[in-house]
Amino acid sequence: MINICINAFHDASVTLMEDGKVIAHLLEERHKNMKHATDPLIALSKIRDYVDRIDLVSFTHLFPEHYSPQLYLTYLKHLSGLKVPTQCPQFMDVRGHLQHTCHHDLHAICAFRNSGFEDATVVVIDGAGSTHWYGKENQTIYEVFDGCVTTLEKTLVGRGHYQKPDHKILITGQGVFNPDEEELPEYISEIINVGAGFAYAGITEWLGWHGLDCGKTMGLSTYGKENSNIPCLLDPIDGGNINFMPISMGTRGYIQGTLLLDEFDHLKQDDQFRADLAYRIQKDYESYLIATCERALSKSRSKNLVVTGGCALNCVANYKLLKSLPKDITLYAEPVSDDSGVSMGGAMQISDMNIECKLENLYLGTQLKYDYELLKHETESNITVEEVAKLLTEGNIVAIAQGRSEIGPRALGNRSILFDPRVKNGKDIVNSVKNREWFRPFAGTVLLEHAKEWFDLDRLDESPYMMFAVDTLPEKIDLIPAIVHVDGTCRIQTVTSKQNKNYYDLISEFHKLTGVPILFNTSFNLAGDTMVEYMDDAMYTIRQSDIPYMYLPEIGKIIHSPKNLRKEEVDDYNSGFEAPKYLHQQPGFEYTERDGIIGKGTSTYKLNEVSSEHGFIEGYDESNKPIWNTYDMLRSDY
Repeated sequence: MINICINAFHDASVTLMEDGKVIAHLLEERHKNMKHATDPLIALSKIRDYVDRIDLVSFTHLFPEHYSPQLYLTYLKHLSGLKVPTQCPQFMDVRGHLQHTCHHDLHAICAFRNSGFEDATVVVIDGAGSTHWYGKENQTIYEVFDGCVTTLEKTLVGRGHYQKPDHKILITGQGVFNPDEEELPEYISEIINVGAGFAYAGITEWLGWHGLDCGKTMGLSTYGKENSNIPCLLDPIDGGNINFMPISMGTRGYIQGTLLLDEFDHLKQDDQFRADLAYRIQKDYESYLIATCERALSKSRSKNLVVTGGCALNCVANYKLLKSLPKDITLYAEPVSDDSGVSMGGAMQISDMNIECKLENLYLGTQLKYDYELLKHETESNITVEEVAKLLTEGNIVAIAQGRSEIGPRALGNRSILFDPRVKNGKDIVNSVKNREWFRPFAGTVLLEHAKEWFDLDRLDESPYMMFAVDTLPEKIDLIPAIVHVDGTCRIQTVTSKQNKNYYDLISEFHKLTGVPILFNTSFNLAGDTMVEYMDDAMYTIRQSDIPYMYLPEIGKIIHSPKNLRKEEVDDYNSGFEAPKYLHQQPGFEYTERDGIIGKGTSTYKLNEVSSEHGFIEGYDESNKPIWNTYDMLRSDY
């Protein structure tokens, strides 16, 4: 059977499964060049690159009352070129479409089946999931044991103690519910709150970023300290967050948490206070996560712990959790735990549950095609892996593009920017080139066989998906300063030849030259852009930045895009070699954040044009941003 599942809300995605195996997972944002994009029509159009028919299609959306599957079904039936079962009820009448009704179930299914465990305690923590007749979920604990899935606990959005609704409720696709006639599930928690996800997102928004950019808050937190003026933001005992209020905003009924501590507003430009606030929410979340997982394990018979949902991308907290667990507990953190993963969970939910469908790797996106033209000042030449390693030791930034793109938010060597981790100010150099905030750390990719010589992996055998920011061994910190954060941690990817041969071979050659089996690794994109998907994206990125080289290992080529750069003296390597310092972005690159979602190459002038075109209501101000249509956010050259 060939089935697809479509996630049509933010982090929109399409997952394609054939006979119980995931053969493609396509992220709409990579095709639209728009972070957290909705409505995966472009991704859907790519399905025919993999199969010529589909047997079943299912849908998931956080707010089913505000979308219709009709558009997708019509496209599949009449325009896709795919063979579809037109006599199937869902293609004859849109009311017959298959809709997944529980967001957290999909996170849990995706993570459990990818874990490879036979049984597990699954903890889902995110901003908010599906709306049920009894409320909107923000955290769910499951037990998977002896082939049975049991919901052990579910926390709902609100504030205070739970009260059963006193009026009839319409849930789109499910019907009208009369609470007087419904039995409240016994797993509903007595305490309701904004939740860990929206509390963290609320702080992130207070700091001036989009609520889905929580990684920035995590990076900043390490520069903070205890501040007695900042109260507890997440109570690990009661699960409460009394300093936040759940609010509704926008036409989609979107629930979010807003910080109630107005007395802090005058400190929004105080750098130390900002870092202290980030520190407070990070430490509170770590305590909250550990307490929640301890409670989950106490209720479950399984000693295999699985964490997923958007909060599972907090790799710093994941490592603190790992270190806190008893030695007989095995931990798995799902790498596709953002909402793009729910389409995978949906496809897995309707496939044969007896088939082993654990992902072998995350290279399930678009295959790179080498159809490009060079500008007259650019050159292309044959190159060996030894020569690329030598370029890196000479202080050059080298992008690497090959094979199928990585799914999820981490670059794993197929769409990466590489640098020498020995450069003392390497973080500042690459942050400048990518136009990122100064405080944001970078990851490292290490040969698996040498990982424990450099990092404390605790009980982990490997970390192939960058889901843990682990402690660097004290004697190694000064050897790789570009990738060690100020707290001595590093978010690592371990790699083997089987997982990614070309990337492994490059790191091996770098190891031979330097004695360091690690490369500095960051996603192949500039600030505000999505990770590159196509060669056009890759060429665009190196032309709009100070990235001079792009390595194409599948065809043994390297592209050189010369920059108007000069070398300046920078901090020495441990070896004493001087690396070039890249001074600034190439002129002409501009991007604008629209309601927190960023598209490539969009100027402020263009934004004003679009604003005028939409004719915003009188009295519009920046604090009440509208919901933007996706077509406004496409890059101008697409």
